[in-house]
Amino acid sequence: MDRVAVQRPTEIRVIGLPGIPEIIPGADLAQLIAAAAEHHSLPLADGDIVIVTHKAVSKAEGRLLNLRDMIPSPLAHQYAAQWDRDARQVEVVL
Repeated sequence: MDRVAVQRPTEIRVIGLPGIPEIIPGADLAQLIAAAAEHHSLPLADGDIVIVTHKAVSKAEGRLLNLRDMIPSPLAHQYAAQWDRDARQVEVVL
């Protein structure tokens, strides 16, 4: 059986993309990323991998919570005391 040569990339680069504004509900993340990449002469190409934080996606999807509205559970209070955190934030994570 003949082996087929696989061309592998010669480098891997991680580039932080500047110029992304504060994400608001309804924001078009793909458009914001493409515009920032173009503005900073970092064009996206076939095979590129773009990593977007969960926080940015959640904000664009409008999945926002107000901590003042959170009612921490006993477990959240326990973890918060143990790790010196706000029990409301712990509740969101739980």
